Amino acid sequence: MKKCSFIQISASLLSLLSVQCLPATTTTTSGTPGHGKDVSEGKSSTVQTMGILSESNCQGSQMVWDKASQPNPWQKLSLAQNLNLYQNVWQSDKVSAGGKSQITCSKFNGASLSWSNTFAFPCAPQDKNQVKTYANAAWAGKPIQLTAVQSFKSSWNWTLTQASPDLVMDVSYDIFLTTQIWPAAVGGAKPSGTLAGVLKVGTYEFEVWQGTVNVPVISLIPSNPQTRYTGFQADLKAILLQLQAYGLSKDEFVLSVGAGIEVFTGSGKFDTSSYTIDLF
Repeated sequence: MKKCSFIQISASLLSLLSVQCLPATTTTTSGTPGHGKDVSEGKSSTVQTMGILSESNCQGSQMVWDKASQPNPWQKLSLAQNLNLYQNVWQSDKVSAGGKSQITCSKFNGASLSWSNTFAFPCAPQDKNQVKTYANAAWAGKPIQLTAVQSFKSSWNWTLTQASPDLVMDVSYDIFLTTQIWPAAVGGAKPSGTLAGVLKVGTYEFEVWQGTVNVPVISLIPSNPQTRYTGFQADLKAILLQLQAYGLSKDEFVLSVGAGIEVFTGSGKFDTSSYTIDLF
């Protein structure tokens, strides 16, 4: 199997993403480098997931992109051997004057991560249906076959404020495998492909979309477009195994897992108060 880095895969996948944007509606919701801490001899889920920790790299560290004064759209903050926080304005050329993104890493204790992202992505009318950025926390450890995964669980508590009327974005897990899970679709954002079915996971209900972006892609989005799962907690392995009914092979490898926001256009402030992932 060919192995690629998270950012390379993300950029190549999303650059060809075809999306449908519906009119926006009002939605009602239901640093200083640290010293690595080698805890590799432990057997906790945190250690098995994260590897060597660099918790002090967080503590208020910021990554700033500005269309006018900070042209570098690729920035990375290393938090652990297997976890990074990314500034990823991969279509910065399609962002108009006034575009900016500031990511602040608030706290990381090895098990839980909190961060915020204040952003503005104005663009020309012809570019409003294209994703401009995917600011995300990304796990990228040793590739692991889905059938060999012992635990793949995650929780994500987040809020969206200061949203502009034209904001179109999604809150999403990006799992390679080529699977996306969206706890929220804002302003009518839609994934590529066509609606293939409905999947119920505990109290969550998702539409299943299937499309092709060089490779087959499966996306899950809330069945009710007014719903935002701002306190999301799930066994992601169980979800992926259910997607065998839609063509996902249990023999696939998990290469990386991103959790962040894809912004098409507009501005706002996205806060993650707690994000956890267990994957080993």
